Amino acid sequence: MSSCHCLMIRVFQCEDTLTGIMSGVYDAWDSRLGHANVRLETACNADMELFCEYRQVLPELGKAEKVLHTIKKRMGEDAWEMIAYASAYPDDRKADAIYRMIVLGLHLPDGREISRMLTQPDVRLVFELRRKVWHIAHRYMGFVRFRELENKVLFSTIEAEADILALIAPHFADRLPLENWVIYDRRRQKAAIHPSEKGWLILEEVEAELFTHLNESREEACYDVLWRTFHRAVGIESRTNPRLQASFLPKKFRQFMNEFSAAVSSENR
Repeated sequence: MSSCHCLMIRVFQCEDTLTGIMSGVYDAWDSRLGHANVRLETACNADMELFCEYRQVLPELGKAEKVLHTIKKRMGEDAWEMIAYASAYPDDRKADAIYRMIVLGLHLPDGREISRMLTQPDVRLVFELRRKVWHIAHRYMGFVRFRELENKVLFSTIEAEADILALIAPHFADRLPLENWVIYDRRRQKAAIHPSEKGWLILEEVEAELFTHLNESREEACYDVLWRTFHRAVGIESRTNPRLQASFLPKKFRQFMNEFSAAVSSENR
């Protein structure tokens, strides 16, 4: 007479941030249940699976820093960057793929080889997500438009597909070190804030209503009109090619760009 033994899988559900995922990696490894017996998720599943035990993981900066320090020390800068970028992309598979990549990398004689092992499905997924996020961040570095507010703060709004604020903030901090500026991600209700001559920081759970009452400066309004006028003047109507234009500047970016915004009533006065 034979008996059937069903092995329970422990599912660690973590916050969909780099800190959250790294905290999940820490707890999953520290559980000592065996890597084949654990799984990471970034969101709670509506449909619970049989033979799975679910555990919520709270994001803890201390745990995340330990994991990231180990990755950088044992697996190198390339792997660290791959994981950091991949964690920013909205994909339900990423947390577990990152965990498997870390497990494999830490068991290699030379962990720095992990970033080149693209035949491994989990490493390949992390690599592909990293590439997507890099492409998104690179485009926003060119398409972000700031408006000067009455209080002289430069303000911009984005709705990025990936959580790229921490990836593009260093770019603008380097180029606008003397300015007070804010980049607000309306989709995630997060803001990158840079005080003049200081470092930048990320604020979470920032309501969009906080910025609705902010008016642009008079100088900004004048430059808006001049820029739109110039934009129309240099265009050649007979050579208009919307399809080609969209390939270089997709429509999803245009709602936040003043050269595509609606003309104000006083524009031609």
